[in-house]
Formats: sequence, structure tokens, C-alpha cells
Amino acid sequence: MEISLFKGRTHMGRRLFLLVIGTFILSFGIAMSKKAEIGTSPISCIPATLTYCTDLSIGTWTIIFNILLVAAQVVIMKRDFEPIQVLQLAMAVLLGSLTDVSMEILGFMSPGSYIEQWIYCIAACVILSFGVFLEIRANLLVVPGDGLVFILSKKIKGCPFHKLKRYVDATMAITAVVISLTTCGELNGAREGTIFAAIAVGTCIGFYRAKFGDALNRFLESED
Repeated sequence: MEISLFKGRTHMGRRLFLLVIGTFILSFGIAMSKKAEIGTSPISCIPATLTYCTDLSIGTWTIIFNILLVAAQVVIMKRDFEPIQVLQLAMAVLLGSLTDVSMEILGFMSPGSYIEQWIYCIAACVILSFGVFLEIRANLLVVPGDGLVFILSKKIKGCPFHKLKRYVDATMAITAVVISLTTCGELNGAREGTIFAAIAVGTCIGFYRAKFGDALNRFLESED
């Protein structure tokens, strides 16, 4: 996984467009999973859980949480932290702001049964994973959660990115469960939908990569 920004990149306008569109689609998926009320994806479950015990929105908590993730990167990397990685903060603000916008757009959504909750949850994973896929293909900027996993994989020898990401996702989900149980006395934000998302999102991204990867590469590299 490449985390150095803008080096050797071509067609910056197209990549920025893809990044913004992907972030909006991602935020829409996060908002839909929050509306489903059976758990969001692991990377969003802590902000989602904190909305149940505070007056702050999920978008605001997303910004705060991602700022903390960037701070953690600075602490871990120390002098090796690349100053340009501070731009991850812009990604955090964009994602958080768009998540609140998406929550407003989906204000009408209110599942009336457990089956409807699962329909919304599955749809959210399909949408969310497409947003992640577009962000990855833009190859400009990573979300702070993935940035943290990447630098940890560099620090911990013999632990590749994909394996470490599972551990980090599990840690976030467990943290959300602890926060929810201690503050609300019940599970909110991290539930069965979180486990499903942890499995489904990666599968969906693989599907999108196989179906649309080559087409997007041609879009990003072709001459005007």
C-alpha cells in the first residue's frame, strides 16, 4: 500500500474528483448503516457509539476520532512522520462533514422491522465499499484509519497490512462495545451489523476491483 501523497501522480484533477466522489459515497454508506441501527462498519463504530451518549453528531465525532488517529500516527512515527500526511486531517473533515449531510438526506429513513434493518445494513455495505474502492483508485490520500494501520505494519515486522487491519478493526469494535455498555447499558453502534460489515466490505471491494478496476485505470491514465 502506497501512502506517499502526490508523488508521480498524473491527472490530478481526475484523481481529486474521484476522491471527493468516493468520500461522499462512503459517507452515504456510513449514514445508512447508522440509520439501520444494528451496527456500523468497524472504522465508524466508535463515532457512531459516541453519538448515543453525547449531543454531538456522528460527523463531528468522525472528525474528532480521525484527528486522534492522525495524532497517534505522529506519536508512533515521531521524526519519521511525513509533514504532508497532515493532509489526512482534510480527509477527516471532509468525511465527517459529508456524513452529517448524508444523515440529513436520509432523515426520512426509519426501519420498521428487524428485516428492514438488515436490508439497510446490507445496502449500506454495498454503497460504503464502492466509496472505499473509488478512494483507493484515486491513489492520493488515505483515511486516517488506514494510515494508522499502514504505519503500524511498517513498525511491526512480519505483520502485513491486511492482517493488521483485521486486528485494528477488531480493537475498534471491542472499544465501541465497551463504551456502549458502560455509558448506555446496551449495545449501540457496534452490533451484529458491524461483524457483517467487517466481512462484506472487503468482499465487495474485491468485486468492484474485478469489474471496474481496469476501466477506472484507463480513465485516470488516458490522455485528454
